[in-house]
Amino acid sequence: MTNPITTNSVTPKLAFHLLSVVKFEDYLRLQQSLVADLAAGGDCIKVLICEHTLELTVGRKGSHAHIRIPQTEREKQNLQTHWLPRGGGAILHSPGQLAVYPLVPLQWYGWSPGRVLTMVRDAVSMALSQVGIATLCYDGLHSVWGRTGMLAATGISVQQNVSCFGSYINVSPAMGLFGYVDTAWQLPADQSRRTMSSLMAENSKAARMANLRSAVVESFAQVFGCSDYDMHTGHPQLSPQNVLKSL
Repeated sequence: MTNPITTNSVTPKLAFHLLSVVKFEDYLRLQQSLVADLAAGGDCIKVLICEHTLELTVGRKGSHAHIRIPQTEREKQNLQTHWLPRGGGAILHSPGQLAVYPLVPLQWYGWSPGRVLTMVRDAVSMALSQVGIATLCYDGLHSVWGRTGMLAATGISVQQNVSCFGSYINVSPAMGLFGYVDTAWQLPADQSRRTMSSLMAENSKAARMANLRSAVVESFAQVFGCSDYDMHTGHPQLSPQNVLKSL
């Protein structure tokens, strides 16, 4: 488990924003704006927590071969695909999946992208443990697994020396299409499924979104070494028309 760290005696500043169900393109615009603010000298780590509409994103480890959703189903669902400059593979997004985006000004804290990846994985694993899920983590991989398969997929990018994107935790989404997306681009020796599972499949009593959000806030604050943090509902740069429903 990652120990909370500070660099050059700088104590991390942390602000959480609890958003709603957000279209991916709207999130990308918000992230781009916040990255620019942090690159211009901001020192506060922003952690955005939301759900997304039914959409598909593909990172640097993903390819068309990892997506087996029939074209008829894509058209029926109006499924949009976003090819992104982030780590990780193909990830299906849907309400019931919790997206956690830590935006970190790396130069300010002296953290490497690899360090942030490990911290994110450890914080997610800690949060799942807090809600009663036994997790598995593997050397060289930054996803979080359980007995039924991958529970959280993680991929980040560095833009203007700010780490962005983050981790996606399947809590209780409709699982039908997840079986057609091979998110695991590399399988641990004791795992057999490349598609994502969910907390509901692991332990239905633990699959409560509100409880997990609270656990995520606590675990990220602990792993990032910040006991005093700010909490916000929504974000002023996310207009009401971009909000589909309340968390």
